[in-house]
Amino acid sequence: MDFFFSKKLVLFFLTIFLLFSNLLMASGTVYLVIGSDTAIWEGMSTGRFQCTYRLDLYTDPARNGYAVMDPEFRSKHVDSFGQPLKLTWWMMAGNIFRYATNTNVPIPNIMTLYLMKKYHGDAIQQYGDELSLHYHTFHWSDYDGDGRYYWNQSLTFMECYDDFNYTLAQFLLEEEVFPVSFRSGWHYMDNDWQNYLDELLPFSMHNDYPHKRTDTTEPLDNTYDWSLAPREFIPYRPSPENYQIPGDGPGWNVRSAHLYTTRRLDLLDTLFNHASKGIDQVACIWGHLPEVDFLENIAKIDSVAHLMESRYPGVKFRYCSAIEAMQLWMGTDDDQAPVLDVEEIVQGNELYFQIYTNEEIFQNNPFVAAKDIYEDYFLVPCTRVSENSWQTTRGIARDNLAKIGVAVCDTLGNQSIKILRYLPDDIFIDNNDHHYVELEGNWQSTSNAAWDMDARIAQVGPNDSARVQWYLPITQSAMYNISIQVPEISNPVENITFILNKGIIGIDTLHRELPLDAREWVYLHTAYLQASEEITLEMVGRTKAQTGKTMVTDVLKLSAMVREIDLYIADERINLDEVSKRDTSLFAIKVHNRGYMQLTISGTESVNGFCSSPEPFPIQIEPMSSRDVMFYFYAEETGLSNDTLVIQSNDPRRSTVRLPLNVFVQNYFQVVDNEESDHYYEFGTWHYSNAQAYGPSSRYAWLNSNPLAFARFEFNLKESGHYELYQIVPSTENATDHAAYIIAIDGNRIDSSIVNQNSGSGNWVLLGSYDLPADVPIQITVRDVGKSTVGQVLRADAVRLLWIGESTSLADPSQTAMADAYELYQNYPNPFNPVTQITFHLPQASEVNLVVYDLNGRMVRSLLQGPKPAGLHQIEWDGLNNNGSETASGVYVYLLKTERGLLSRKMIKLR
Repeated sequence: MDFFFSKKLVLFFLTIFLLFSNLLMASGTVYLVIGSDTAIWEGMSTGRFQCTYRLDLYTDPARNGYAVMDPEFRSKHVDSFGQPLKLTWWMMAGNIFRYATNTNVPIPNIMTLYLMKKYHGDAIQQYGDELSLHYHTFHWSDYDGDGRYYWNQSLTFMECYDDFNYTLAQFLLEEEVFPVSFRSGWHYMDNDWQNYLDELLPFSMHNDYPHKRTDTTEPLDNTYDWSLAPREFIPYRPSPENYQIPGDGPGWNVRSAHLYTTRRLDLLDTLFNHASKGIDQVACIWGHLPEVDFLENIAKIDSVAHLMESRYPGVKFRYCSAIEAMQLWMGTDDDQAPVLDVEEIVQGNELYFQIYTNEEIFQNNPFVAAKDIYEDYFLVPCTRVSENSWQTTRGIARDNLAKIGVAVCDTLGNQSIKILRYLPDDIFIDNNDHHYVELEGNWQSTSNAAWDMDARIAQVGPNDSARVQWYLPITQSAMYNISIQVPEISNPVENITFILNKGIIGIDTLHRELPLDAREWVYLHTAYLQASEEITLEMVGRTKAQTGKTMVTDVLKLSAMVREIDLYIADERINLDEVSKRDTSLFAIKVHNRGYMQLTISGTESVNGFCSSPEPFPIQIEPMSSRDVMFYFYAEETGLSNDTLVIQSNDPRRSTVRLPLNVFVQNYFQVVDNEESDHYYEFGTWHYSNAQAYGPSSRYAWLNSNPLAFARFEFNLKESGHYELYQIVPSTENATDHAAYIIAIDGNRIDSSIVNQNSGSGNWVLLGSYDLPADVPIQITVRDVGKSTVGQVLRADAVRLLWIGESTSLADPSQTAMADAYELYQNYPNPFNPVTQITFHLPQASEVNLVVYDLNGRMVRSLLQGPKPAGLHQIEWDGLNNNGSETASGVYVYLLKTERGLLSRKMIKLR
């Protein structure tokens, strides 16, 4: 009995032991790294080298940028430890952003990071969110050689190596952010890139197992291969020989999945199931901030995670930033960043730098970047001189240095950054800044802003004035360029004076008799400003007898990046997308002078002779301004033409600038855009849209407008022939699906097409092919037919006619007539004046009747009636009617009747 009782007791304690053992085994944690590959989509086009982006994603309180930072949203989603949601922001930058035309941010290339910090930086700090880099390998290229360049996904990382480093340098020097965790764009990766990342940062989070995809149609995107990568949500060290396979590389990679995919129960169930076996899990779960369902997907994942928590008792999940998740997974409580010291070594006018840390760092060498007064960013190589000590190996001219930055992190991802400033950063004084004061006039806010969220305007009556003042917050004495930017307004004040004061003494005055250029940095003056003095700038607008004048002000810029003469061209290469053979094309290169002294362009040269310039040299470009320099391009043959333009100037740094030029010459074509006021006309009420597929803008009209709106493209062709007609409108879903495109020659309608403008939008859409004459007005009218079932607007952007061969009416009918076919051929010439030839083919002897009608169905002329033998027959019409009178210009129908039926064609008479 005692033995039996003891045995039961042993079994009881054994059961308890096994139960607790299972509970102990189920103590793994799921670390969820929720984040966003954060880009701006509005304004992005892979078909334009320079895009202009809308900033609403970050600045509009109704968009996701604000909604995801709302404390109520964050507090609704907490992990097993009661900690609110944390997010990691991989901010997109580089290449396609680098060449953006935005003047409403300090540096276009890194605008997403700037905007996130400016508008949401306090929230990011409050929640413990992480800021890092997201990089797409966009490369402006023409891989298929068709002459059309795109921002393609590069075929290799090394094609983007320089731009990637440039972007890293700007992140570090301008926003003091350097990536510790990283996500690649499109999940693209190759061995060169992963190995380079393993020299810079410890944590990659782009393992997209098991997906693999290759894109072969330009613009290329979404090419990646993760078919061999680990499927587990456990970090692995990528092999230097194959980034997909675990190896002995120094960094880590983590499996990732999109928010929408993770909403499924199976993926999170897998994570929690593995954690229940004592295996900690790390999952990178990402989305795009602009996605409509971004917040909904986060909420769904939170709900599913709590469901899994109840399904797997003992398994907890934690919301972490990427760095935090990796440190917790590695089991370290070391969150101390390395101590970083940077010392100057002066050698004449050149600076070298000694770098010290107090511990081992992840990188082989610290990441060192510099910015000079020319606003160039570059890496500074360094070499190890002793344990935890390095020295730069490139000297930097002290007179040209603006600042230098150093970034290091230890093997656990704890980071230190140090910035040494030799010149002050750019200063922006917005109308909301306390350094801005309104002294005279009735000022009010307007949402029509060139900078930030609003600007200030004042109505200025006849013989009246308005006046504002900026206190210039100079903390470091230096030479400064002073510039201003304002939005576009109606009836701006034209007489504006700027007065620079030291204390109460005016030291410089600038008068302008023209309105300020809108949405551009307008250079005002260069002056040495001392930190010890009170310096102000006044802006005074005056009117004479004018009425309805408005004065506007927005933002002032002070920049110490001052140079005497600096020739700058934004385009590093010239790509002329559409050029036709034997047709002289005029194009412009915008040349900037970013110096405070006059730039002189002494001449240009075309290496291969395809280009010439009509400009009278020398050309003078005033300080801190720009000018379009015009060039002609001419080629006799179709195909790819390469050239190099050489521009010579008095720039002391670069007296010669060489610009590669690539052109794919096509058969003759004609494009007419809505921007061409002498070829594009509107009737009714139309509106401007910054959405575009061709050119800088497009137009739209509401379908219910009164009177009904329509638009017309009108132009002359230089060459007769057979043409394909195309139209293009921006990518759209709200346009009419019954747009009529009416084609006319000299006002005479020859055809029309009904088009769904949403179908194929954003691309050229073929409408038809036509024989068209040279030197005669061609009209293409677009209007709505009143039957739209989809959209609410009619759109107009551009039309294109492409010469594809000689006119079909020029063909020899004897070469094309079938022996057993009745054929009626297009008249030639067509259009005609005064005589044309009509040809038809009979396979056998037939009774025929050939008659000309007008478009109202009235007989104009009977040309032939009676029997005809088999073969080809040609009849001439002299344009007269049956009464022998001259017929009017217009479209006519000629009809051939045989015992087999009727054949008809249209022809056009011109006078």
